[in-house]
Amino acid sequence: MTSRLSIASDHRWQRFFALNGLVFIVLCLIGLEVCWPQPPDFAWSPVQTAQYYTVHRTGFLVGITLCELAMAAYVTWTVQLGVMLWRLDGGARVKAIAASACGIATPFLLAMDLVFFAVAAYRPTQTNPDVTQAVSDVAWIGSELFWPILATEMVLVGAIMLRSRGRAGAFPTWLGWYTLFAAVAEVFQFAIIFTKSGPLAPDGLLSWYTAVGTWGFWAIATSITMYRLLGRGTAERPAEEPLRSPTTV
Repeated sequence: MTSRLSIASDHRWQRFFALNGLVFIVLCLIGLEVCWPQPPDFAWSPVQTAQYYTVHRTGFLVGITLCELAMAAYVTWTVQLGVMLWRLDGGARVKAIAASACGIATPFLLAMDLVFFAVAAYRPTQTNPDVTQAVSDVAWIGSELFWPILATEMVLVGAIMLRSRGRAGAFPTWLGWYTLFAAVAEVFQFAIIFTKSGPLAPDGLLSWYTAVGTWGFWAIATSITMYRLLGRGTAERPAEEPLRSPTTV
């Protein structure tokens, strides 16, 4: 009986962690789209950049706090995704391990970038505008320049999803293909350090809005799918563990 209660409790935790992908998106949406202003024009002068942080200081600080909370949700969600991928990945399961490592690295890198955002918005009227602009550049560029890690995670996740088609607890095929598509969208961020304006600048249509948008939809779709798979009772038990009789204690 104790074993059954333990399994049931673990399953509830797994479903909770599966939904943390949605928690991550909701907190980031409120923080970035409601509280936090969109990226500044990277061709601005230091004085204009400092003024940007002065005008939007409160919004930045509230948005940063929400996004920091979102990073904690992303960590737990990534761990749950890694567990589910582990059960689907064959052989040495090296793809699942590598995908989980990349996924866990992402929120830690972003949490550090949020520190730089907080520094830029902390006292913009008392700090040299050149310093504020430099810290701002570190924050914005750093929040995008980790794209190879995120893209690698998505490629590995997509590969496992597609290779495990038809197995119990497998993810839908369309999600595997979309995951690969989202990984390709991340590549547009390679150019952010080469330009200050246009679609490939740090605030550009392709480098910022397309990459962030596709990542956000991926997190939402994957989170909902994980929750549904766990609801069927097919993903909470390792694939190699034999099913037990209902009368077995």
